[in-house]
Amino acid sequence: MKVQVRFKGFPTSASLAEYTTRKIHHHLSRFGARVGGVDVRLSDVNGPRGGRDKRCLLMASGPAIGRVRVEELHEDFYAGVDQALGRLAQAIGRSIERSRAHHVEERRAS
Repeated sequence: MKVQVRFKGFPTSASLAEYTTRKIHHHLSRFGARVGGVDVRLSDVNGPRGGRDKRCLLMASGPAIGRVRVEELHEDFYAGVDQALGRLAQAIGRSIERSRAHHVEERRAS
C-alpha cells in the first residue's frame, strides 16, 4: 500500500508523518490489496490561533473500493489522524460489503 503524507500551513513533521504512515498500515493492512494507496493531507486551518482547526483529510483508493474520503477536524493532529483513520477503516469495510453484496445479486440474477 502506497501512503503519501502532505502538510499545509505548518512546518513538516517527520514524526507526525511516520506516526500517520505506521497507523495507516496497522489499521488498513487487513484489507490487503483492496486498498492500493492512501493520500493524507494535514493542514492547520486557522494558523496559530488554536482551537479545533487541525484538518486531517484521508483519501483511500483501490480496485475493490473505488475512492473513499474522510475528513476530521480536531485540536491535535495525532488525535485527528486516529479518529479519521477509524472512520476510514469503517467506510472501507462498508464499501467492500456493498461491492460483495452487489456481486452476489448479479450472480443470482444470472
